[in-house]
Amino acid sequence: MTEIKIEKKKPIWPWILLVLLVLGIIAYFVYANPDNDKNDDFDDDVTNEQVIDSRQDRMGSDSISGRQSYGGVYDGYQAFDESIRDSTRIAVDSSYTKIAFTNLTKVVVKQADKNDIEDSNALDDLRNYSMLITGVSKTSTNMENFKNFKTLCDKIGSVIGDIQAKSYPNLQQESSDLKQIASKISVSTPMNKQQTDINAFLQKSREILNSMN
Repeated sequence: MTEIKIEKKKPIWPWILLVLLVLGIIAYFVYANPDNDKNDDFDDDVTNEQVIDSRQDRMGSDSISGRQSYGGVYDGYQAFDESIRDSTRIAVDSSYTKIAFTNLTKVVVKQADKNDIEDSNALDDLRNYSMLITGVSKTSTNMENFKNFKTLCDKIGSVIGDIQAKSYPNLQQESSDLKQIASKISVSTPMNKQQTDINAFLQKSREILNSMN
């Protein structure tokens, strides 16, 4: 009687594992580098957006109070201090003067919020200070442009007076002096003819705000 040999089937799972391993290696080389590049780009975008957002937050509106936030009072004071270093350009270069008053306004508003000063017409206008300084061009002596600076001086003097009255009784004389300087500034005289008074106003504001910090 003839013996029939039955061969056992070889298992195929080792081949399946080998194929999967090869596919995995191929997938790694094909997709690994592009993914890394995409991740790097994404991380850069997030970082840039965070930087931009942080700047916008410092200059944006407070979601709770609706008040504008300009960062720390001290940081704002430094920016204002730097923007009035060249006194020869104040009231001569309108663009330079505008930056000085813009920085001053930011510090005054922040100081008012820090001391919980009640809203007033003057304070509300300072919050929207950009609307007070319109149409100002470089080295302009136009009377309509200058009226904006005169109005701003009066409102800054008023708000600083409110802050002083509430929180800094020892600065009463300084606050009165600031308002007196503001009253000397006239809309009927070219601003480059009033450089001394405008510089005096900015420097007096700097002195008072420094005492409040």
